[in-house]
Amino acid sequence: MESYKVELETIAQKLTQSRLNCGKSMKNCADAIGTTVSRYKKIESGELIPTLPELETLSYFFNVPMIALIGKQEGKQETSSAAPNPNTLFHLVEIRNSVIGTLLQIEREKKSITLKDMAARCEITRSRMKRYESGLSGIPLNDLLKIAAVLSIDLNAFFDRNSPIGIWQKSQQTLLAFLALPAEIQDFVTDRTNLPYLELAQKMKNLRPEDLEVMSEAIQLILQNLPLN
Repeated sequence: MESYKVELETIAQKLTQSRLNCGKSMKNCADAIGTTVSRYKKIESGELIPTLPELETLSYFFNVPMIALIGKQEGKQETSSAAPNPNTLFHLVEIRNSVIGTLLQIEREKKSITLKDMAARCEITRSRMKRYESGLSGIPLNDLLKIAAVLSIDLNAFFDRNSPIGIWQKSQQTLLAFLALPAEIQDFVTDRTNLPYLELAQKMKNLRPEDLEVMSEAIQLILQNLPLN
């Protein structure tokens, strides 16, 4: 998955624009992430910074890639085959909060950093840090970025990869990567008659450098022994 340069100051604006683009109400969005309408209003106004699981869920709910919400690239609305059910999405937010909290605790303990020291380095109270690690409280993205910096972890390490939302996000990244290719490469890849060449390229990618060298020498030997017309 690609690396993101997070722009915290534009998240609220992009959430509002994405919500309006897909015709969702603030209540729809609040229900999707399992929060109140008043808290969601504060997220869109920029008073509160959402958690990573909330952003992942809203990205899925709006049918826009994550980078459209947290990065520099402008989001483009895509047509979804099936509308996400907000009544089930907020359960995924709760699960993701727990997963991220556990990952933070594991990484902190691996680096032999005490909870008290971790809280001090991040300028977060010890009790709040404890709630973050236990999954009882979602971690606002600004706090998650500070924690990740202290632990020397890339934000990508916290991204969902296994739930329906994570799988969808991966497919969106694959699509964006494909659309970024030159037109002639896209045409080549989508032509099924070129499948053998793509399969060959995939196999060659997994070869060791010494194997490629042997293969190159073999091809040169064959060419040298070809009869001249």
